[in-house]
Amino acid sequence: MKSRTILTAAICFLAFMGVFFFSGQAHIYFNLTALLVVFTGTLGAALLGSGPGGLRQAWRTAKIAYAENGISEGLLARELLRISHLYKRTNRISPSEDAFDYAPMRHGLEMLEEGYSEAEIREVFQAEVKAFTHHREQMERIFRNMATYAPSFGVAGSVIGLVGMLMGVGETSLILKSIPVTLVSTLYGIVLANFLFLPLAEKLREDTHAEVALRKLTLCGLVGMLRGTDFLKLQTMLNALTTKNEAHVDGLQVIREIRESLPRMQNRPRTGVELAALMKRS
Repeated sequence: MKSRTILTAAICFLAFMGVFFFSGQAHIYFNLTALLVVFTGTLGAALLGSGPGGLRQAWRTAKIAYAENGISEGLLARELLRISHLYKRTNRISPSEDAFDYAPMRHGLEMLEEGYSEAEIREVFQAEVKAFTHHREQMERIFRNMATYAPSFGVAGSVIGLVGMLMGVGETSLILKSIPVTLVSTLYGIVLANFLFLPLAEKLREDTHAEVALRKLTLCGLVGMLRGTDFLKLQTMLNALTTKNEAHVDGLQVIREIRESLPRMQNRPRTGVELAALMKRS
């Protein structure tokens, strides 16, 4: 499901466009030549700098950043605390039946079941975070570069309009055709840069920081499981890593959830992976 941010941004953009209609001469702000100069110039420069594959990846990454995945720091911390406590009591790694599917957590639990050491799990997570951050920085850079290109081609459109005006000295009709291109090209470049490309880059940056925070929480929970960390200590560690106060996990609520699910856990037969992990710890 798409984020409501897109709907809000669309409403703001329509309100912004409405200002031109209130001026009473909205038609002078819409010029196809100016739009083509700015758009094709910006697109061409981006293609030369990043290639078609890079642009596709950038837009695909932006789409992912604006999608709602239902995962928050609070939900993740609570689930990790729950799994850790059950793992300590029952030697079973059992996510909630209705738990969200978070790939780094699933991968970490698989490594835990396969007997990876703490150092190995840390090494894998650090490598994955480094690769993820590097990829996101590249995508962010593409949009920031496009935000730089757009105003520049807006100025280029203004120059084209000025040349047309000079060539039309003595011909009023040609001068009148060139004036909109001269003025509106710069406007289009500024709007594209500040209402599209820069916000996309900032969204990618924000989403990257949020994802890194989630992975740090996941690693903390996995290390706590390996070390057999006390429930309250692990709760304190997870809460210390959350970036928002409302994401702090309530240990009492987690205990109640564990008590409700414990009878079902004890009646469920162990899987082969769980038995293998138990034998390794023995």
